[in-house]
Amino acid sequence: MKKLSFFFVFCRLVSWSQDLPKQKTLLLEEVTILEKNYGFKKVGLYDEEEAKSYSIKGFSQLSIFDNDFSDEVWSTKNTSCIKLNLKEDEKDKFLSVKWNKDQDGCDWVGMGFGWDMWAGKDMNFVKDTLAMELEVRAIGKSFTNIPWAFCFEDYSGAQAWLGYNKSFLLANEITSNWTKVRIPFSLFPFEENNFDLFNVKQLMVQVFGEGSIEINSIKLVPNSTKLRSEVTCLKVNKKIELGKNENWNIAVANSFGSGHSFATLYTKDSLFIAVKVIDATPQVNSEKDEKLWNGDAIEIAFSTNPQADPKRKSFLLSDQHLGINCGATPYVWDWKENKRMEKVKFVYSKTADGYFLELAIPVTELFKTKLLPEAAYGFEIAVDLSGDDGKRSRQERWNSIYAEGFHLSPSKWGTLICE
Repeated sequence: MKKLSFFFVFCRLVSWSQDLPKQKTLLLEEVTILEKNYGFKKVGLYDEEEAKSYSIKGFSQLSIFDNDFSDEVWSTKNTSCIKLNLKEDEKDKFLSVKWNKDQDGCDWVGMGFGWDMWAGKDMNFVKDTLAMELEVRAIGKSFTNIPWAFCFEDYSGAQAWLGYNKSFLLANEITSNWTKVRIPFSLFPFEENNFDLFNVKQLMVQVFGEGSIEINSIKLVPNSTKLRSEVTCLKVNKKIELGKNENWNIAVANSFGSGHSFATLYTKDSLFIAVKVIDATPQVNSEKDEKLWNGDAIEIAFSTNPQADPKRKSFLLSDQHLGINCGATPYVWDWKENKRMEKVKFVYSKTADGYFLELAIPVTELFKTKLLPEAAYGFEIAVDLSGDDGKRSRQERWNSIYAEGFHLSPSKWGTLICE
């Protein structure tokens, strides 16, 4: 069988991983316990005390796999699908993983780590503090994409899945030298899956395509990544006319998705947003009104209350969700009021590689408030892209990159900072 490239497999994974929270709980039938070692290991007099004393906010169960062969590691039973070997060279002990899912009898292929000897871990109080860090290296040719999906499982059987993204890689590529992959723990969709963070059982990994990799360690480390993206919104003390590109010379551009970008400005009464979308087949959207998301479209969610709790799970009266149908006849839709927004003005134009949209939202007139300088507001923007059938094939979001649901939960929004 011809070996699939990592790039092709990863593209399939990104599309699939958007629906991960909707998956049913994965039931494992046959697994092989690779290592179950309850024996003694040689340590220094104070090694164990020092290891136990290290913690992050009091959480000390940080080592998921630390190459000392003492943790339980399991994998799919069929070794023609995946094979795990604990190896040792002159410098390191490590786990060698080789897999090939693209063959008969390999419906679900993966492995798991019952770290801390399968003890239940209370991680609720550190979910926003930790990141999972893998130290890996290539066997042979270098690459950037690992066709894997990661899952934490609790003792009730609830699972929270997250697909790999190359933005997790702390280097340009994975080479024959040890390279770190760091995934913020808070990106896993725990709440959407009723996950019990007070009783975490194990880490599972599902693999796709064909490949090989070596793992030196998997551990939990302090998360240094900002939990929310931020966009700077500059104030303009003069009238802004849509369609004049010089308006945006002073604005701060923000990139997201597959090459899209946006910028924001505000005046005493209005919020202005410019969006450049990369789309090989623009203006494909035959849906009407509230269904406009199912084709080429832009969605914008924001708050007009800087005091609103950024972790809230439902909309307040001050939260807004607008959509722009970017088909042949564009218009603006307000999902909260369930009507078209005639007072929101826009200019739409096709470009060589997609389209450009400028939007003027009269905040004072519509929402009876003003945007305040030196204030921070919840904000999210998303691009809906149509597929070959004319319906939405994917959605690319600015802040909530890995988890859908920003239209329901402002906790998934980033932050717009007015200056």
